[in-house]
Amino acid sequence: MLFRYQGRDKEGKLLKGELQAVNLAEAEAKLREKGIYLLEVKRKFSWSLNIPRKVKTKDLVFLLRQLAFLIKSGITINTALEITESSLKDPALITTVRKIREETTTGASLSSSLTRAGPGFPRIVIEIIRVGEATGNLSEVIARLADFLTREEDLKTKIKQVMSYPMVTLLLVGGAVTFLLVTIVPVFTRLYKSANVTLPLPTRILVSLSAIISGYWWLLILSGIIIYILFKKIINTEKGKFIWDKLLFRLPSSIGNIYRLSIFLRISSTLETLLRSGLHLTEALLFLSRASGNKITENAILHSREAVIQGRSVSVALRETRIFPQLFIRMISVGEEGGSLEEMLRRMVEYFEKELDNEMKKFVTLLEPALTIILGVVVGFVALSIYLPIFDMIRLVR
Repeated sequence: MLFRYQGRDKEGKLLKGELQAVNLAEAEAKLREKGIYLLEVKRKFSWSLNIPRKVKTKDLVFLLRQLAFLIKSGITINTALEITESSLKDPALITTVRKIREETTTGASLSSSLTRAGPGFPRIVIEIIRVGEATGNLSEVIARLADFLTREEDLKTKIKQVMSYPMVTLLLVGGAVTFLLVTIVPVFTRLYKSANVTLPLPTRILVSLSAIISGYWWLLILSGIIIYILFKKIINTEKGKFIWDKLLFRLPSSIGNIYRLSIFLRISSTLETLLRSGLHLTEALLFLSRASGNKITENAILHSREAVIQGRSVSVALRETRIFPQLFIRMISVGEEGGSLEEMLRRMVEYFEKELDNEMKKFVTLLEPALTIILGVVVGFVALSIYLPIFDMIRLVR
């Protein structure tokens, strides 16, 4: 089988490539022998219909919480997996857990069994469980992972709820206007032509839009698809991803604040989870760089990691990047000096959660009147454009 991989060497340099291996476990073993810190390993796409899918977050959280409870109660991993398997409802996940249980029965560790089970499990889950096995606090690590994934899912849900409101509203407005342009405006256009009325500028604009949408709708749809495909291809490149993330990171007003706060919240939460699970700071920073979700913060974290390797404090390195809030840097500094970095990160998680909630509430409060104004302007323009020639016709008749 051919596998694609992404990883970093000991200096933190990003590596990409392909290699042949019998299975995923062998591919990861070969890469680790080369000293590569793995970020992603997956089988190269084929046209097989048996395409593996990721485990749903809610199912994964349930699986982890149940395993943590059972292992903490003194039950062996094999028995815990067997009990958990009987509680699951998703047939695909049941099959995966059964495969994991078969691996652990033969003496394999839970982390290596998760790796061989396929790409359905996030790499952060596998790596942290591997650390938990090495440190002997597996149940605590799994429980912490479940809490972390729950926070991540809650964050995604909150942002989706906030952003879905304007998107749905604008979609409905766009649909209503398109309906008017395709069905109503052509009727009035024929009426105006038969009456030889000189059309004012707003009406000419509306008639032109109606003609374009009615006559070239297929070209507009095709152009939209092409633009979307090109956009996806561009942002999948290193340079394109960097430029796009830079634009997102510098968005103004509430939208920009929401995006940045969500990034800082994810960084604080992920780093806290990694450190509490037993990872060394340099390892945690390397993993965090990819998990941050933005190339700007990724580069800043990698810079900080290099500084830590050289013996400098992470707070000083973060300050040099001029990316992170001063409060965040100050709390990191206090945590380093007092040996309570995990605790400071937990407090930052709470702080960013509250700030994000407040910013989203403010965004919704400002959004409602803004959308009302936009709707009024659009409807007013359409109505005025349609009825202006009618007023002229009535005046001519008089």
